[in-house]
Amino acid sequence: MTAAPLERRYRRLLLAYPGRYRRVHGAEMVTTLMDMADAGQSRPFAAEAWHLFLGGLRQRFRVPSGRPLVLVAAVLTTLIGGGFGAAAGSWTAERTFTALPGDAAVAALTRQAAGGGGDDFSTDRSASPWFTEMVLGAVDSPGWTAQDAERRLAADGWRVGATRNLAGAVYSSSTSDGRVERVEARSAAFDATRDGLLMQVTGHVSAGHGTVSIMLWPADTGALKPLTVAGLLLGLLGGWMVAAAGAYRMRESPGGRRRIAALLAGLAVAALATPAFAFYINVMRVLEASGSVVNTVHSALNASPYWSYSTPWMLVQLSVAGALFAIVAWLMTDRRGTTGSAVPAAG
Repeated sequence: MTAAPLERRYRRLLLAYPGRYRRVHGAEMVTTLMDMADAGQSRPFAAEAWHLFLGGLRQRFRVPSGRPLVLVAAVLTTLIGGGFGAAAGSWTAERTFTALPGDAAVAALTRQAAGGGGDDFSTDRSASPWFTEMVLGAVDSPGWTAQDAERRLAADGWRVGATRNLAGAVYSSSTSDGRVERVEARSAAFDATRDGLLMQVTGHVSAGHGTVSIMLWPADTGALKPLTVAGLLLGLLGGWMVAAAGAYRMRESPGGRRRIAALLAGLAVAALATPAFAFYINVMRVLEASGSVVNTVHSALNASPYWSYSTPWMLVQLSVAGALFAIVAWLMTDRRGTTGSAVPAAG
């Protein structure tokens, strides 16, 4: 009456072990555990459950011994997993940010900051490899003053910061007799926040000329750093576990398939190493950030060159290529443990 439930519970505990290990040793382990069980026992003792759980974790983190190249590959895979895990955590955190307004709302907000403005309005959205997306709006406004702009925005619910006087911009203006004059503008800027958005208002005004621009980006909700660190740690753990499982799958495969899988795995590591390196640089930016612009990890994959010598889509292309190499390498390996000697015994 109690043997079947006890056996089912033992088998559920054995799920802590890798599949290859259970295929070779699972039946023997369950039989031994059942033989050692007390009469009438219906569930494993706490010490047994803890022992099986820890034993399973040890097996999942174990790599074949005496193979330095496997160890090097495992370390590299672990670091790659950490980089991509941090990017995933950063992307998840960005889902909690306030969405940027559309072009019509940006135009209205720009004109509100400018106090009207003429017809010469422009907008631009940029996705940087280092920080979250932002939008820029600009309009001509010769009579602009920072104090008037602050009052208008404060009345609309924006929390306005102090005005900063900037070094004046210099304009080139042609006179009626064909001469070119250099005109220095009066320049000022201030920051404002509302509803999870950060805005920087900047104006450059001279006699008869003026340009007012706003730059909008989402504020950090407080989730970015914790989720980035959590993703980094989970990625490191997952990377090592994938490397350990792949090493045993590869060892159990026939010689020809094993060599092809090893080549593909090497290509995967080589392709994924560069995006992972960019992610780690961005992790440092996220952890050390002190300004108002929100740095993110996954922004390294934006369509913009991360380094001066790279192309806009290089990191995305390397990530996709590396993932495909890794998937094919995994599928090339044999999933079935063939002999007991292929899997280390529990310690």
